[in-house]
This record gives sequence, C-alpha cells and structure tokens, in this order.
Amino acid sequence: MKRIGLLVAGMILFSITVSHAFDTVHVYINGSVDSVNGAIITIDGSQYVIDAKCRVVIMNKENDIFHENPARTSDIRSGDRVTAKKIAGTLYEIIIERWKQ
Repeated sequence: MKRIGLLVAGMILFSITVSHAFDTVHVYINGSVDSVNGAIITIDGSQYVIDAKCRVVIMNKENDIFHENPARTSDIRSGDRVTAKKIAGTLYEIIIERWKQ
C-alpha cells in the first residue's frame, strides 16, 4: 500500500513538472519605439530586454505586396512602429514596420 501511494505521488509530481516545463506564454505587442540602448528597448513607455538571438526584420510594402528583409537591432530607430514577440519581458522577434511610415 505504501508503494502504491509513493507511485501515485510520484506520478502527480511528474505530471505537474512536465506540464509546467513546456509552458511558453508569448504575447505579441505593437507600438512605437521610444528608445533603444544596447539590449534594452522602450516601446510605448515599457522597457523590454532584447534576447541575444532575437530575430529582427524590416517589413516593407511595394505594389500591395509585403516584403520581409533581414535586419539587426542597430536598424531600430526611435519612432519606428514595431510588432514584437515577448516572453516574460524578453523580446525574441522584432518586426520593424517601415511600410506604416
């Protein structure tokens, strides 16, 4: 009986650990860049950390067709409209929306 209780407790602990280990809640934010300083970016008054492997692209529109061009964080300027993928305060993808300017 003691063995069954330990087995059940172990299975419950394992299922809780595994289910939370793979939780990744990401949110896309839209806004205007206030400033960029190294790995810190401020968008609409909120500060975020830019991940070292952050994907940055510039989105342009030509003849009603959207084009995505590779970019770097140094291409981000104050006033740029951006969409960014955020997980727990860190940005992992930034789309600079130059077509909106």
